[in-house]
Amino acid sequence: MAEPRQLVRRPSAGVRLARTVTGAVFVASLAVVVLVWIAVSRPFDPHQRPPVPAVIDAATTRAAEELPAYPGTVVALTYHAVSDDDHAGSTLTRRLFGQHMAALAAAGYHTVRLSDVEKLISHQPVRLPARALLLTFDDGTLTDWTTVDPVLKKYHFNAVAFLTTSKIVSAGTPSYYLSTRQLRGLRANGRWEFGSHSYALHSQTTVPGDLAPPMSNRILIHGHEESMSAWRSRVAADLAKSQGFFRQVFGRPASAFSYPFGDTGSTGNTPAIATAMPGVLRDAGFGAAFVGENVPTEHVNAISAQSARWTLERIGVRATTSVADLLEMIRDAVPVAPPTRLAGLPWLGDLATCHHGPAALAVSSDTYGTCLLSGVNTSQWVDYTLVTTVRGISRHASAVIAVRDGAGAGHRGRLEIVLGEGSLVVREQIGDASRVVLARTRLAPGGAVRGIRILLRHDTADVRVGSTRHLKVVFDRRLHEGGVKFAVAADGGRHTLVYGSPHLITGTT
Repeated sequence: MAEPRQLVRRPSAGVRLARTVTGAVFVASLAVVVLVWIAVSRPFDPHQRPPVPAVIDAATTRAAEELPAYPGTVVALTYHAVSDDDHAGSTLTRRLFGQHMAALAAAGYHTVRLSDVEKLISHQPVRLPARALLLTFDDGTLTDWTTVDPVLKKYHFNAVAFLTTSKIVSAGTPSYYLSTRQLRGLRANGRWEFGSHSYALHSQTTVPGDLAPPMSNRILIHGHEESMSAWRSRVAADLAKSQGFFRQVFGRPASAFSYPFGDTGSTGNTPAIATAMPGVLRDAGFGAAFVGENVPTEHVNAISAQSARWTLERIGVRATTSVADLLEMIRDAVPVAPPTRLAGLPWLGDLATCHHGPAALAVSSDTYGTCLLSGVNTSQWVDYTLVTTVRGISRHASAVIAVRDGAGAGHRGRLEIVLGEGSLVVREQIGDASRVVLARTRLAPGGAVRGIRILLRHDTADVRVGSTRHLKVVFDRRLHEGGVKFAVAADGGRHTLVYGSPHLITGTT
């Protein structure tokens, strides 16, 4: 007897479709897993990006070309990251950064190296271009490799990267910061040098009653403020770790340091830190240190032979720094040689009206009014002789001449010579402190015009009125440089003093 035939049921169309979809999803999922595995396991090694087109207009080019040159000085700039995706306040877009570099090239700037700066501040022979530039980049971000380096190559510029060395990663590791492989690549191309930005002190930490940079403040340890010796040991240990990194990666320690947050300790919670900082840095093997990480809020000077090696100044550049802003800051930082003739310069009045021509400067005021030079960097006005005549002095109006005035040189203070109808007074002012009289003498009645000669050498001034009277004084050494101002001190009513043929004599007289 034959066995009954078994019926084989074929899957329905819906089941077949479900199986097909499931298989496709599985294959797709497997492909995604494979791709992710490849992406994760492949070393992170981003390519360098070509510079974006950076065009500056004719007016900007002219402004760049007109920047003053002062041989023997170096303009130092500090940047951070350069990216179109990072919107931090310190990050420039690629286009803006390119425009900055284009403007610097149009101005005729040539970059120098750390060794040139070291020779300059050590008073050693060094050949500098007339427009010398030190480009620095703080933190050691990845964009130094991907974005900045190709732009430097385009303009034949060099740069210094100050590294927060604890943030540098091993080769192939994804990071916002540079890797050791990229560092070696930057060094190999000859465009880059490297300095320290600390090992791990670029942060904010708890100090008594606040948050503050840990390098420049005594911090809280287990709820108690650390001692000065503990501060010194903690900072020294960090700097030793940073120098260890440089020895391991480059075979030698770093010679230069950049303060985290630009803070030397002068505004910290312990004044003694600022005094101790140079010794700590020197003991760690550094020969110079730079400030100016943030936007300058006060005067910035180009680096010169007179610059203090532990507080070398830089112009801080931010995301909002336009090309015009950059050129203006550079102009303010570059010193101007003392001019021979003063009357024809662009004098501005402060509570005074200033009328100037080729031979005389007239100052009018009904109070204490001053004529001053605006936007002139006088940081190299050191030893000079000022000669002028004064007409219009009376018992109601005295002449006041300020020399070594710090408004254009980065310090606050001045030496003042007050010439009255029957007296001569020499006084000094430091910062916001009250004026201090250094010397005074009586003057014989002197007719309508008095001649005055003020000779400045180091911290001494020899003031001569006519041929019969003079005072010689020693003043505060903090007034080591600076320009001149002309003023009238009026006692009611409007009075005008005329300074005739004011001029400066530099060199030996």
